[in-house]
Amino acid sequence: MHTDETTQAVKLHEMMEGKYQYDPVDHHGPTLLYATRPLLWLTGTEWKTLTESRLRLVPALFGLGLIVLLVLAGDGMGRMALAWSALFIAVSPLMVFYSRYYIMEVLLVFFTFGCIACGWRYFITRRPGWLGWAGVFTGLMHATKETCVLHFAAMGAALLVVYVAEFYSAGAGLGVVNRNRKAPIRRWHLLLFLGCAVGTSIVFFSQFFTEWRGVWDSVAAYWNMLGRAGGQGHEKPFGYYFGLQWGGVISGRDLWPEGGAEKSLSWTEWSRVLCFTPDARRAVFSEAVLMILAVIGCLSAFTSKPERNQSNHLVRFLAVYGVATFIIYSMIRYKTPWCIMGAWHALLLMAGLGAEKLVRLFWNAWARRTVTVLLALAAAHLGLQAWRATRDFARETRNPYNYSMTSPDALSWVEKFHRFASIHPDGYGLRIDQADLNGGWPMPWYLSRQFTNYNWDGSRQMDPQNAAVLLLSNAAEDMLRSALTAGGQMEAFEQQFVPQVITLHPSGTLHVYMKRDLWEHYLNHQDPWPPLAVQQ
Repeated sequence: MHTDETTQAVKLHEMMEGKYQYDPVDHHGPTLLYATRPLLWLTGTEWKTLTESRLRLVPALFGLGLIVLLVLAGDGMGRMALAWSALFIAVSPLMVFYSRYYIMEVLLVFFTFGCIACGWRYFITRRPGWLGWAGVFTGLMHATKETCVLHFAAMGAALLVVYVAEFYSAGAGLGVVNRNRKAPIRRWHLLLFLGCAVGTSIVFFSQFFTEWRGVWDSVAAYWNMLGRAGGQGHEKPFGYYFGLQWGGVISGRDLWPEGGAEKSLSWTEWSRVLCFTPDARRAVFSEAVLMILAVIGCLSAFTSKPERNQSNHLVRFLAVYGVATFIIYSMIRYKTPWCIMGAWHALLLMAGLGAEKLVRLFWNAWARRTVTVLLALAAAHLGLQAWRATRDFARETRNPYNYSMTSPDALSWVEKFHRFASIHPDGYGLRIDQADLNGGWPMPWYLSRQFTNYNWDGSRQMDPQNAAVLLLSNAAEDMLRSALTAGGQMEAFEQQFVPQVITLHPSGTLHVYMKRDLWEHYLNHQDPWPPLAVQQ
């Protein structure tokens, strides 16, 4: 579990205990947590029996829902473009990898496209119910993640460009707009949209009208968001997202490790580069073919006539929205790979349009079939990359989607703590005291479910005398050593405890101090340890 996943999981525990408070500084909106509650209720899952796979099922279902939502845009994109888009969304390594992360991003993408799709239904039918649903999805976007405002800005830009493009299309000026205009938008329709949007947001941030402070905090959160945009340790160059998806800049490897670009690769080496043979040291992840198709789709949205069951209004909107969102996220210094999912989803829709246009470019039936087969093979290779990224290379640091991943060392220590419980007189009631202002993630997720005497949130004072294990940050260790030295207890402490270090993730460690008798008992254990699944 990534550290961001574990923080959300522990926030879910707070909600299950009735102690949830929206945190506008380090956390996002509550929709992910509320979306998890029905699944827990249906399966009868409690905190102690909650597993990683059950948590990740929630975003996975929303990822599948992105394909279902395409039905709402079928009469705007065209059937063939829709089919290609669904295929590309299903096999895109980025979409597949992060659709299984227990974070807000895939929900934000789902609600965003739900807003766009319902808005499209309203545009062609003028039925106010569709605009009401668009408002609900807008409120859910705000209740999911603060970065929704970036998507709102991109939508506004897309609406403006679509209007201007229609205004001047074919040199007809305003006549084109008037000739194709639907029934006028009524004022109460817009009020319905705003009411549904604001009401939905208030419902979730107020925890169904029980905690009104969350509503104000949802607005105040944007002051913190402005500060976070500067990077906060996640600074990346403008081209980071392009390099991630194109491949080679971020995820690529040196194809000629012995030097000399003139060296040709054998088939065995190429099979590793192309992920046919699982070798994380040589594999190159790339969605360049989808980027090329997306460019074709965006250009054709403004330069070619729409096909049957296709509307220039929608495809142009999606083209501008996807490009604008991609540029906006690229301009912000704070970058993590999952943040680009919303923009990439829109560009995948354009890639579907580009695939359709590429096939229709040829009049000969055999040429069309050949292009279709080549695109299908490219999609199959993308599916293979997604499989490698989520299965064979799921723990590999060379995996470009494994961003600041939890260290295997942390999981190894979680297993040790379970072994400690099996040999300690108090079992899972052995006392573990943790002092880390940053939370020591992901340890709270892995330990708080079974270890009933695990103190990590500062609710109890650290007690080295009675604790079996101490987990300390660098600052906490310095403070403890200073206090022990000042009290003349340092020598006794070093005789009583054995020091070790846990690597949590690339930018975090914890110092571990275990009672010497417990550690020696663990090392001298003779019988084979029973199998233990740290993650399930």
